[in-house]
Amino acid sequence: MYLAAFGCAVPERTVDAPQETVQVTSDARRNLSEARRLIALGNYELSLRISEGVLAGPAGPSHGDEALFIMGLIFAHPGNQNRDYQRSIAFFKRLNREYPYSPLKEQARTWTEVLEENMKLKRASAEAREENARLKQIIEQSKKVDIEIEEKKREEKR
Repeated sequence: MYLAAFGCAVPERTVDAPQETVQVTSDARRNLSEARRLIALGNYELSLRISEGVLAGPAGPSHGDEALFIMGLIFAHPGNQNRDYQRSIAFFKRLNREYPYSPLKEQARTWTEVLEENMKLKRASAEAREENARLKQIIEQSKKVDIEIEEKKREEKR
């Protein structure tokens, strides 16, 4: 608050911001809004390109957190054929690291934890399926051995 009172706040958020900065911010907001709309329409690739452009552009420092958040959502989205939870987590963690005061920080942290838990549960499920298949194989082998033993007993009785 002390710094803001003496004009040391971020230029994009001051009343006397240069017109160029206002335009950059306006463009970034419009682009990020479009990126969100494209996710809803299932156009993940274009949404990703737009978000990457905002992040790499002049508005990156002031809107990078939202761009990273959108990129994380893109790779977590169940409708995305190129869904990649690791990449999604990387974007959310980067948001938390590079924008520690972002209003999206808690949402990104929550997404990270949910995705990590999901991946952990998928691994556990895969391991359980493998164990189940292994046990079924053992049961089948045991049944064969039982059948062989029964056949030998019948032969011995003859």
